[in-house]
Parts: sequence; C-alpha cells; structure tokens
Amino acid sequence: MGVLTIVVLVIHITVSAGLVLAVLLHAGKGGGISSVLGGAGSSVFTGSYIVEKNLDRITIVLASVFAVTTLLLVWLLGTK
Repeated sequence: MGVLTIVVLVIHITVSAGLVLAVLLHAGKGGGISSVLGGAGSSVFTGSYIVEKNLDRITIVLASVFAVTTLLLVWLLGTK
C-alpha cells in the first residue's frame, strides 16, 4: 500500500465514525438532539431548529466525503 492509500484510508475511517455519530444524533421518533437539549420538538425560538439544520448539513458533507473516499479506495486498491 502506498502513502496515498493509507491517507485516504485514515480519512475514510475518521469520516465513517463521524457519519455514524451524526446519524445517531438525528431526530427520530424520540426527538433526537433537540430533545437532548431540552425541547420537545424543533423550535425557532430555542435554537434547536438551527442545531438540527446544521446537523443535516454536517451529515450531508460527511456522507459525500464518505462516498468519495470509498470510490478512491476502490480505484486505488483495484489497480493491483
């Protein structure tokens, strides 16, 4: 394995852990992170709506990076 493969693999593992954490923080039937912060639902006045919106953005970015690193790993490890 080359240096580039190892770097992409480390990024992939880190992003994987972050993606799992981000998905677990999302609101489900129980309310997600907004209920942890004290609200029963998303409220514009308490700021939990903003947290949920930012969590959505973070999850989308992490999922995109995960997809790109997956394709890079397939390409890098498939050339052998």
